[in-house]
Amino acid sequence: MSNTSYLETITTTLKRLNFWKSVKCEFMMTLFYVLFGCGATSSLIPSSDAKQSDITPASLTSSALSAALAFGLTAAVMLHCSLRLEGSVHLNPAVTIALLCTRRTSVISALFHVMAQCLGALAGAGVLYGVTPARLHSNLGVTMVMGRTGRGQAFGIEFVSTFVLVFAYFASSESASWRFKPLPIGLAISAGTVFGWQYTGASMNPARSLGPAVVCNQWADHWVYWVGPILGGILGGITYEYSQWAGPDTPGSTHRRFSCSEGVGRLDHEQSSSKDSVEETPTELTFSVTMADDPEV
Repeated sequence: MSNTSYLETITTTLKRLNFWKSVKCEFMMTLFYVLFGCGATSSLIPSSDAKQSDITPASLTSSALSAALAFGLTAAVMLHCSLRLEGSVHLNPAVTIALLCTRRTSVISALFHVMAQCLGALAGAGVLYGVTPARLHSNLGVTMVMGRTGRGQAFGIEFVSTFVLVFAYFASSESASWRFKPLPIGLAISAGTVFGWQYTGASMNPARSLGPAVVCNQWADHWVYWVGPILGGILGGITYEYSQWAGPDTPGSTHRRFSCSEGVGRLDHEQSSSKDSVEETPTELTFSVTMADDPEV
């Protein structure tokens, strides 16, 4: 692609009204994700000077379940609210970068989405700081490497948890039923939170860690919550791309394709040269829908 055509693509993207709607919703929904999730768990995260004897397995289990419920439900609700947008909301720079690396989004779109996510997380943490008691301001949902967990172990936990989250996001995006798209993503966040809460605070989201870190000015091991989720997300996206089912349109496939156009169904298939071949049922529906032109800004 020449520089001229690339600049034209950027200009066209920036002129589209739906693009700015998507960026605005990215900011707003990341704000609520950090506000609700960190607000529900700010009193559950042990402070850095807490005694190890005060942290019991029962308290860790209870706080992990509470955090999993808060972050998982909030993410599912926010993603459900964005289903009618042309550009999907990601809530997570790791997801956006994974989409970019698998060529599912453009560089300019990824850049603006990551900026909106980080600004939304900062705004959410700022609002949370203003509406919570002063005694909670020391670690307002700040993610930290806990106990005797090593830095390399914390990196591995964030890497694996985000890998599963991004894999679930990609699989949900391919789902035929958009009605249940947010559910697997919310469940993946909840599962990752239960798994990594007692070790790293289970971030799986660089923006979610950035907001509280800036507001509370706590940067210990902050690199773990950027490098781990981003690398895990990239590998999760690439793994999904190279492990998904190719579908009935793969060369050599004998599946028939059922297409519906203008309300009339047409069954198109190639006749088999062998008389012994068995007919197979239609496995894919294709609909042609005329969409209105996207208004420009």
